[in-house]
Amino acid sequence: MVSVMQMSEMSGVSDVDFREALNRTGMQVCGGNLADIPWSAVAGGESAGNVAWAGRDMGLFVVDWADSRIIELKTFARKDLVVCSVVLNQDEVRTDFAIGDSHLDANGADMTMVFVPQDEHFHFVTSVSRGLKAVTIVVDVISMLEARGLPMATLPESLLHTIRGRKISMETLAPGHFGAIARDVVARRGMFPPLAPLYYEGKTFELVSALLSDISRRDALRAGSGAFDPDVLDRLGQVKQIIDRAPHRILDVDDLARAAAMNRTKLRSAFKQAYGTTLSGYRSALMLQRADRALRQAGASVKEAARRAGYATTSSFIVAYKRQYGVCPGGVPPD
Repeated sequence: MVSVMQMSEMSGVSDVDFREALNRTGMQVCGGNLADIPWSAVAGGESAGNVAWAGRDMGLFVVDWADSRIIELKTFARKDLVVCSVVLNQDEVRTDFAIGDSHLDANGADMTMVFVPQDEHFHFVTSVSRGLKAVTIVVDVISMLEARGLPMATLPESLLHTIRGRKISMETLAPGHFGAIARDVVARRGMFPPLAPLYYEGKTFELVSALLSDISRRDALRAGSGAFDPDVLDRLGQVKQIIDRAPHRILDVDDLARAAAMNRTKLRSAFKQAYGTTLSGYRSALMLQRADRALRQAGASVKEAARRAGYATTSSFIVAYKRQYGVCPGGVPPD
């Protein structure tokens, strides 16, 4: 583990420390405007803007930047690295990746994971309609396991195969629990200046754990074992898209089950295994995201945000919002 003294040396970042923070994780910055935007230290009770934190074998980076429509970063991997990023504003965001000579299109996915082998160049370009709000982790998985006495077999089989074969790869994932943790980081990142190193280290471990759990679930589904058909991910994806298009509608599980060509019980079980949340929990998270955007971007009152999120009472909305984001909706500053 990183000592308190070591972490205190890493806790604050200035306008020049993003490159150093990324370098600690094993990524050398070669260019791109993301390296040149303002990166700030955590300030108590204030919006912390763009924040970088790095420990011994992992780093966490929060981008909350509304001043550019094109966001770009070019790097060189000095280690085998896993890079996982979730976009939280989801406003016409598109990211194209290049790893070595391979070009990968994320197709507007709101969560991506890429594996970048050592000695490869990693380049991404993100196009946004009005700024970007995203959380990214960069992890040297092998060092992380070795430092904690964990065997390689701890990793999900597909990720282990990718790392051992040093295969360039990209996965698109549902944000699920990873996205919930990321939203918590964005909401609370300015609240713990004395304990910032502990906070960021803990949240990075949570994000890594959530990512590995998501990959393990996907591995189980892809194996086609047990109650799952080989094409179950496609059918569950159709159900997810139905909810994505109209989260304000009350869930009709029978209609969703017909769309997935499975019965209600199997749909509920498979959806939770694939996405780490229930059907109703996924819909509620989408509705809370809508309310959060209303609070931050439209200046809505808490009562209006509760109505947009589909809650019958303001008090129940406040409880759900605080559980999701870690803060009361009345204290949310506008973007």
